[in-house]
Order: sequence, then C-alpha cells, then structure tokens
Amino acid sequence: MMTPALSRTVRKTDGGQAIATLYLIRHGETDWNRGRRIQGQTDVPLNARGRRQAAALAQRLAALPLEMIYTSDLGRARETAALIAAAQAQAVSVVATPDLRECDYGLWEGLHREEVSRRFAEDWQQWLTSGGVGRSTGGEDFFALARRVRRGFQQAVEEGKTLLISTHRGPLQAILCDILGMGAGQRRRFLVANCAVTALDCDRNGPLRLLLFNDVGHLDGL
Repeated sequence: MMTPALSRTVRKTDGGQAIATLYLIRHGETDWNRGRRIQGQTDVPLNARGRRQAAALAQRLAALPLEMIYTSDLGRARETAALIAAAQAQAVSVVATPDLRECDYGLWEGLHREEVSRRFAEDWQQWLTSGGVGRSTGGEDFFALARRVRRGFQQAVEEGKTLLISTHRGPLQAILCDILGMGAGQRRRFLVANCAVTALDCDRNGPLRLLLFNDVGHLDGL
C-alpha cells in the first residue's frame, strides 16, 4: 500500500501569522501492549517490535523537517521521540514533560481488564458506565488527564512551529476530543494505534483542523 507523503506545512494568515503542522504520535509497542495489560504510568519500555515500528515511523517523518519535539517523560514515548529525532537531517530539540504522560490507572496497572473486573468490581463498573472517563482505583480520572495534557499541548501549539508530540493513547484521545469539540465520554471513538500518525493544521488565530488521523501505512509488514 502506498504511504501518503508527509510534508512540512507552513502558511501565512492574512495578518502574517504562521500556520504550522503539528504531528501527534503514539509510542511504539511494549510487552504490556501486546499482552493487553493496563499500562498507565508504569514505565514499560518498547519491545523489539515497538522499536521497529518507531524506526519505520522515523523514516516516514525524516523529510519534514521538524523544528521541535515534545514527549511524555515515560521511557516508551521518549525512546520513540529519540528515534524520530535521530532520523532528522538537522538537529531537533526534544523536550520531555510529565504533562504528556498516560493516565495514572493506580492499582489497575499491570492487570488485565478481566482481573480488574474481578478485584475492583465496583470501581470497574463505574468506569465502564462513565464511558471510560471515571477514576480508576487509586488513580486519576480522564478529566484530570485532560487538564494536564491541555497544558502541554497548548505550549506546543503556541510555538508556531512544525513540531511533533510523542505521547500515549489517553492523551491523544483527550487532545482530539478537545479540538473537535467532543465530550470526554466520546474518547472511545478514537482508536489510536502504536506509532500511528495524526496531523493537525495549527492556526493560533483560528480553529485547529484535522488533516490526518491514525495513519499506519508505514507499518505494513511489521
């Protein structure tokens, strides 16, 4: 399958304000992803397939070029970001921030969903009923996640540059719900694959526009 080309997009508004493209990336696969364990903020590294995914993504993005990379400070997102940065023709700064971390799932982390439903039945049922925005046992809810992710996202948008955010499924769902004006309870409508590319047209004087969503063409054969 042909992979859609990605190119740097910087235009000007009538007032001369730069409009740049923002690329949103979910980290590569980990063993907990493969084993369908709840990962949250547990610092699980990329597995071999995840590193291959990140390398393929880096090659796809190599010709942009990027001016800045923001990443979650968890290792799987940082390693994905580092591989992308290394493939760039020019040096690019990589800024790690805890604001872009995955949701804190508390006592659920490391468990399969079936285990959570048995051990924390009431909390799990409430979480399901809420549409996945309620609080996990000993963790945070989706609204707390969205507030901190918004801080990190807004910092990136205000740079007015062509840049990339390397983060996790939950933060990406929060960003998409926010910019598309959808309620948090709609988060499950966004399936975000490991090392998929989502792209936004960023104009600080107007609405953000979704250009590309969950594109994984570069991962064929992996």
